[in-house]
Amino acid sequence: METNVKPRGRRPGNSGTKETIKQAALALFSLHGYDKVSLRAVAREADVDPALIHHYFASKADLFTSSVLDIDLNPEAVLARINAGPREEIGQRAVREFVTAWQKPGAKDRFTAMFRAAVNDEEARRPLVEFLNREIFVKLTQAQGHTNATVRANLAVSAILGLVMARDILEISALETLKQEDLVLGLGAALQQHLVEPW
Repeated sequence: METNVKPRGRRPGNSGTKETIKQAALALFSLHGYDKVSLRAVAREADVDPALIHHYFASKADLFTSSVLDIDLNPEAVLARINAGPREEIGQRAVREFVTAWQKPGAKDRFTAMFRAAVNDEEARRPLVEFLNREIFVKLTQAQGHTNATVRANLAVSAILGLVMARDILEISALETLKQEDLVLGLGAALQQHLVEPW
């Protein structure tokens, strides 16, 4: 009598299921980017019921930050904090949020590794860029009533990633030693123009 019969159906939840989902999500986001990956696709890749994705993760953004960035980052909370305050300081608050996330344990190494991969591999998708655009900066510019929200969001992301390239890849000393508040003021002025001011 055969005893090693593989059970039919999707894998039920257990202590390792959440990690399996995260690994599947990491693989798909890395291969296809952020925009083209659905929670149902992650469920298929992980061989679990789609309901388990929602059991462990509140949203696609939550799954992305947990699996790819491996940090606790809630885009809705970030947007709320950026929008909570004077309109003329939105750019500064956006930079401060980015710097705060960058300073979380291990975040700098992961962000820099993703950036290097995107620059060096012609086939690499840009999941971090797509995530920042869709979940934060497009929504931020739309809230300002701009009709060119996507263009503005991409300019804002390019400014932030330009900082990453200059400070952490090229290691420009003047930026490495720049005080955080000076960085917030300087880069914040650029983001204010991209995100808020009319043009």
